[in-house]
Amino acid sequence: MFVAPLPHPDELARITYKWERIRSLLVGMIEVIWQPGASVALLIAIRYFDADIFSKSIVSASNFLGFLIAPFSLSLFAKWGKPITRNMGLLYVATALLLTGAAFSQSIGFYVLLMALAHITLMQHLPMNTEMYGTHFTTDHRGHRISTVFLIAGSVSACASLVVGRVLDIHLNGFRFIYLIAALCALGVAVCLHQIPSIPLDRHKVGNPLHNVGLIKRDKLFAWMLFAWMLLGFGNLMTLPLRIEYMANPEFGINASNQVILLITGVTPLIARLVMTRMVGKLFDRMNLVTLRIFLNLLLLSSILLFFSTQNLWVMGIGMALLGCGMAGGRILWTLWVTKLAPPGQTSAYMSVHMLSTGLRGSIAPFLGYFLIDHIPMFTVSLIGGCLTLIATALFLPARKPMQERGEQLAQG
Repeated sequence: MFVAPLPHPDELARITYKWERIRSLLVGMIEVIWQPGASVALLIAIRYFDADIFSKSIVSASNFLGFLIAPFSLSLFAKWGKPITRNMGLLYVATALLLTGAAFSQSIGFYVLLMALAHITLMQHLPMNTEMYGTHFTTDHRGHRISTVFLIAGSVSACASLVVGRVLDIHLNGFRFIYLIAALCALGVAVCLHQIPSIPLDRHKVGNPLHNVGLIKRDKLFAWMLFAWMLLGFGNLMTLPLRIEYMANPEFGINASNQVILLITGVTPLIARLVMTRMVGKLFDRMNLVTLRIFLNLLLLSSILLFFSTQNLWVMGIGMALLGCGMAGGRILWTLWVTKLAPPGQTSAYMSVHMLSTGLRGSIAPFLGYFLIDHIPMFTVSLIGGCLTLIATALFLPARKPMQERGEQLAQG
C-alpha cells in the first residue's frame, strides 16, 4: 500500500500541534463521560439505573479492560498497514456509534454493555497516540506541547462538567442528550485526525503482543518501574470510583446533588489539573522522571486520606484538588514515561506492555474496592489504598538514577 512521505519534521510538528489543539476541544467533552473519579457513566449507572455492584464495577473498569486488549489490537493495526491517525480516527467513529446506542438504552444490561464497549474501543488508540507524539514531537518540546493539549481538553471538561451536572439535576434522562453530543464530538475528532499526516506502525517493531511481554524479562529497569506503577495504580484506582459512590449513595450520609458531585469530583480536580499541567509538562522535559513521580505520589496519597476522612464538602474539595494536581502530572507521565526508556522505534511495544499492566490493575481495582466497602468501612478501604501508594513510592526511589542514565543515553542517540 502506498503511503505518502511525511513532511519535514518542523512542518510535521506544526501540523500535528495545530490539529491536536483543535482535537482537544472535542476530546474534553468526551472525557466528561469517563472522567477519572467523576464519571458521568458511573453516576448514571448509580442514580438512573440503580445498578448492582457488578454493573458499577464493569463501568468503572471498562477503560482498563480496554488496556488489556490494546497490545493485541495494536498488533492487528500494524498488520493492517494503515497510517496511525487513520486507525485512531476509525476507533473514534466506532466510539461515536456505541455512544449513540447507549443514549437510547432502556435497561442496565444494555447500558453497561454499550458503555463498556465504547470505553474499551476508545482506549485502543492510546499506544498509537503515544507513538505519534514520540515521532512527531522532539524531546525538548514534547512535554510542553502535550501539556498544552491536555490543558485545553481539561478546560473544556471543567466547563462541561458544570453544565452536565445541572442538566442531570433537572432530569436524569438528560444523559441521553449528553451522550449524543459526545458522539458528535467523537466524529469531529476523527475528522481532525484525518488532517494529520502519519505512517503505518512498523509491524516488526510492534511485534507480537505476547513477545512484547518478554520486555519485562529483557529490560530489568522497565520491569521494576512497572511493578512500582502496579502498586501505585492499585492504591489510587481502587478508590477512584468510590468517590462518587461515597457522595451519591445515601448509605454514606452525604447524598449530594448531581451538580455538587460533579463540581467536587470533576470540576475541582480539573481546575487543579489545569493549573499544574503546564508546569508539570515543563518539569517532564527538565526534571528526573522518578523524582517527579514521587512528588505526584505524595499528592495522591494526601488526596485519598483527606477525601475519605470527612463529610465536609469543603475538605473533600481540597482532597479532590490534590488529586487533580497529582493527576495532572500523572497523566503526562503515564503517557510519555516510556519515551524516556524505550529504544528508538520501540515506543509502541513498550507502551503496549505498560497498557497491559495498567489494564490488569485497573480491571481488578474497582472490583476490589467495591468488594471491600461491602465488608469494611469506607475509611479503612482508603487507608489500604494509601498504604499501597506509600509502598509504591518507596519502590520508585531505587530507579531514580538508572532512569536518568537511560534517558541520557537515549538523548545522545
